[in-house]
Amino acid sequence: MVNMRRLLISSVTRLSFWPSISVRRIPALILIFFLIDVALGLGYIVNELFGRPYDKLTLLLDLSRESNLPTWYSSTQWFCVAIFLGLFACSNFRLAQRRSWLLPLISLLFLALSVDEVARIHEWLGEKTDILLPGGSRTNTMVPETGIWMLVIGGPFLAAFVWLIFSIRPYFQGNRNALIKLFVGMLITLSGALGFETLTNFVVPGSMYGILRVFSEEFCEIVGGTVVLWGSYELLLAHGFALSLAPVVLGSPAQKPSLYPTTPNNSKRKRALSNGRTRAA
Repeated sequence: MVNMRRLLISSVTRLSFWPSISVRRIPALILIFFLIDVALGLGYIVNELFGRPYDKLTLLLDLSRESNLPTWYSSTQWFCVAIFLGLFACSNFRLAQRRSWLLPLISLLFLALSVDEVARIHEWLGEKTDILLPGGSRTNTMVPETGIWMLVIGGPFLAAFVWLIFSIRPYFQGNRNALIKLFVGMLITLSGALGFETLTNFVVPGSMYGILRVFSEEFCEIVGGTVVLWGSYELLLAHGFALSLAPVVLGSPAQKPSLYPTTPNNSKRKRALSNGRTRAA
């Protein structure tokens, strides 16, 4: 057991998902998401290394489970992407430009991913695709755990996403990095959802390789989601979007509301009162 833990730790430390990006260039909002990605990944690994000491903690941190903290977080990621791209679509949609009709579509696509994280739609559809297998069951096939949903659903989804990205490419003029982040981030996510999940059929659940498979799959998905979020946020920043709020200055005198609203008639009344005071003096 000790040797297994040592090998697991050494294997995880060799995994490199982080490109050589200066932290100073990452917006604060995106950096927070990256830190949460790492925290969720490390939380899962540490909990597994210590043998899942607390059932409640395992339910919250287990990356292979649904309806827990990582699931909620992933759903939030895709929802934020949908909001950012939705704002961009509202600003650039033109009824006469058919290409602009695709902008709301890609926003809705990410909204569907957010819903899917909670509603588990692709798992349900994946079970329905078993009808395409011999005998209508995945039991006696090479993919007894996952079925063929990766090919029937994942393949068309990837093709549709690539087509959408290349179709809206003109809207990324002068902001090529945002387009690259959207594309690469989605590829990272799909490499986990389609690639590493396929390995579920060939590893023993709970074994060292099973833990590494779960970590690789789910960590790719959440990190890829953050990269996509980064691209969508960078796209908005390039077109004047800003998250800003004037801070409250503690100890400053409270501003009293004006006795008169700033309307044309009240402005004349203020000037008349001021002139009257001047003449009286």
